[in-house]
Amino acid sequence: MSPLCETYPSAAENQPREMFYPLHVFVCEKCFLVQLEEFESPENIFSDYLYFSSYSDSWLKHCEGTRHLSPTIRIGRAEFCREVASNDGYLLQYFVKKGCRFGD
Repeated sequence: MSPLCETYPSAAENQPREMFYPLHVFVCEKCFLVQLEEFESPENIFSDYLYFSSYSDSWLKHCEGTRHLSPTIRIGRAEFCREVASNDGYLLQYFVKKGCRFGD
């Protein structure tokens, strides 16, 4: 169970208690898309969303270091990559530069 991300209810708003939602993961057997069941609308989740990873220059510079993973996990043109929980997809750009495939 988890509350919505990036929500900061005040003590008054936390009565009787903050809403929590199950984190049951669903996987498509055909394309292997992984997602959670929708309990809240995107408007309710993202209307006051304060953080986007791709706006942080220092974080992007850190993530660009994925090139150092190549010898360990063989990142390259023949590899098929999946993005899992990288917020606004900021991490994918570095794998694209390495020639990884993302869909067929």
